[in-house]
Amino acid sequence: RPVGILRWSYTGEDAAPITINCWPEQAGGGVINVNIEMEMSRSDLVLHDVNILLPLGTTEAPSIENIDGQYKHDPRQGMMCWHFDVLDASTNSGSLEFSISGNDPDAFFPIQIGFRSDTLLCPLQVTSITSASSGAPIPNQMTKSFMPETYQCA
Repeated sequence: RPVGILRWSYTGEDAAPITINCWPEQAGGGVINVNIEMEMSRSDLVLHDVNILLPLGTTEAPSIENIDGQYKHDPRQGMMCWHFDVLDASTNSGSLEFSISGNDPDAFFPIQIGFRSDTLLCPLQVTSITSASSGAPIPNQMTKSFMPETYQCA
């Protein structure tokens, strides 16, 4: 059974592989228009199962005007999930435009982001594992992946 023995964190300036710009605007009549742009800031990464979770401030469904990727609305949570199967050097940006009932532009924050990647933020290689007591090599396999514990845009 696999056991994780190495865990680390990285907080460099290039630690955020995705940037989000979100502009909610009052349209009048109790309607808010929202424009969101997403862009990968690291062309060397391949991100899988990218989910951008947007609080909506209401249980009502958004009216989608334009979208790159896919979305799901969760009325019980008052959230929308903007989804991309893969983001990489060739598919590295997207936009979403929708309108929704509401009067509070701050209701769309914080935005939470989740993904997984087999490409690490820092190139890390384990070249060998040896026993501390005998110095003998220990057979091993290495699987590299990372997923953010917390990634949100306020």
